[in-house]
Amino acid sequence: MEKKRHKKGLFWQHLCTIVSLVCCSCAPQSGKAQSPDGGRYLSPVFQSIETTHGIAFSSATATGATSPSSLFLDFYEPAGDSLAARPLVITVFGGGFVSGSRDASDMVAYCERLAHHGYTAAAIDYRLLPLFSLSRKAFIREAYMASQDVSAAVRFFKANSSIYGIDTSRIFLLGNSAGSIAILHEMFLTEDERPPETFESPNLGPLHQSGSPSHFPYSPKVNAAILHWGGVIDLHIIDPEDYVPLCMIHGTNDNIVHYDSGYCFSSITSIMMPFMYGSHSIAHHLDTLGIQDYELHPFEGEGHCFYISGINTLVESKFNACFNITKAFLYQRMTSSPTAVPVREDPRITVYPTPAHDHLRVELPGAGIARVVLHDLFGRVVQTSVTAGETAVISVEGIPQGIYFLTVTDTDGRSIVRKVTVGR
Repeated sequence: MEKKRHKKGLFWQHLCTIVSLVCCSCAPQSGKAQSPDGGRYLSPVFQSIETTHGIAFSSATATGATSPSSLFLDFYEPAGDSLAARPLVITVFGGGFVSGSRDASDMVAYCERLAHHGYTAAAIDYRLLPLFSLSRKAFIREAYMASQDVSAAVRFFKANSSIYGIDTSRIFLLGNSAGSIAILHEMFLTEDERPPETFESPNLGPLHQSGSPSHFPYSPKVNAAILHWGGVIDLHIIDPEDYVPLCMIHGTNDNIVHYDSGYCFSSITSIMMPFMYGSHSIAHHLDTLGIQDYELHPFEGEGHCFYISGINTLVESKFNACFNITKAFLYQRMTSSPTAVPVREDPRITVYPTPAHDHLRVELPGAGIARVVLHDLFGRVVQTSVTAGETAVISVEGIPQGIYFLTVTDTDGRSIVRKVTVGR
């Protein structure tokens, strides 16, 4: 089975290289949008692109901080594009959760090239851990926080799709190393699968409830992901119910995030780090589930992040090979029907009185309430209540008058958000 997948990866590499050479030689020199069969998404049909730097998309508290700070993204788009709704690729940089930035050379290169091909793209921030704090527990917590920030970015664009011209039925994620780890857990981890480290003080909270509370109702689901040398801490978080197509690129001699499985950073540190399952193990797991909608592209003999040499310098030939794989994977999804994004119906919920003076009463018939959290307009937690029945009461005594967001999480991990008013 491994040999079969290896041949598949090499076949796509050669095919994409040939397609790229043909399309580049025939690419139209127009700045106008092209249909998929006219070259858009497969060829660089836009001569110019526009970049907007420093867009705040979330606010979150980093490890060691006492208050939240803003997270930013850079948005790339084709100049002169006539499409009102474009596909979006959100890129997430690597760096072991202790370093890196959204202006990493590979993330910038991906965003720029994708914009020339007709996509919109965004390179995002996420919270980082101080290097001196690195440990197994800190790594797991930081990976979870990065996943929260990826989720916040997806929901930001869905909430603002008309502003940025986004087709919300075609949103993709692309990551490098730590970025790929964050993406995998953002897509597949559920509340009941959260690592115990994430509940330790301070509790990091639900995966999809970071960022602006006004974005909480939007689905964090995406349509596919491109993962460069990524991995998961538990293969069983990937199941058929939550699955989205994956394109995995990985060097077979990677000893940072192992191609098959192993402890992270096993060759450069004596600190005990998490055991992680790499791309080959993920592919085998998908095979056992009967899932065939994935691509595995092993690069024989290559190590971790093999398309970067030295400090942030791209090895053009190796990056081109990865870009061509990515381009073909995305193009296949642009020329087929959009992947349906599952949306759960909100259970019937009653919140009263409104405005509330002393307390809020929450009723969720037919489902047990696990947790109720009241946020202010800046996303700060004002009040929390944990219960085990169909009714919860949360005190608002002493809370300033104004608008708040109430997040109710049921015993199945589903969340419902309601806007409430506190008055006197």
